Amino acid sequence: MEKTLNRIHPVSDPEATYFLQVSWEKDLGIGFGVVLSDGQCAWTGTVSEAEISREAADMEMNRGKYVEELKKALIAGEESAGKYNFTVSRDDENMECHFSYERNLKDGSFRLGSLNLQKVSSPAAVIKELIDYCLDCLGRLQEKNEHLQKENERLFSNWSNVEKR
Repeated sequence: MEKTLNRIHPVSDPEATYFLQVSWEKDLGIGFGVVLSDGQCAWTGTVSEAEISREAADMEMNRGKYVEELKKALIAGEESAGKYNFTVSRDDENMECHFSYERNLKDGSFRLGSLNLQKVSSPAAVIKELIDYCLDCLGRLQEKNEHLQKENERLFSNWSNVEKR
């Protein structure tokens, strides 16, 4: 299973910070799971392949192009900042959270999708999973960085040896 975790600031509450985790098997286009947390509460939900197809058809958009827009909006992270808006509407009474995402255009925006997320009964466990995911990513990045540093040293040594000849 693939996952991404991004920090978002919904237009509905720009001062707030939420953490959005999207997970999927093989391809985002066959459905995905969403975890949204503000650091205290957490909500979860899923989007099915049928819902993705329905949203694309409703917008009269090619399904492949729609899935690419979803990827940019939900998993691209900081590189898509400002191009997409998120709205979070909490309904604490019904233990739900409405989450929507849209693409910004020069003269407006268009809604890519939305879903009702269910409040998680044990947010601490979900937040722990989010932190674990971050630490795992950090570990992989540190390993990759060490490997690249060793490779740099090897290449520099080879270059120095060639230069001495």
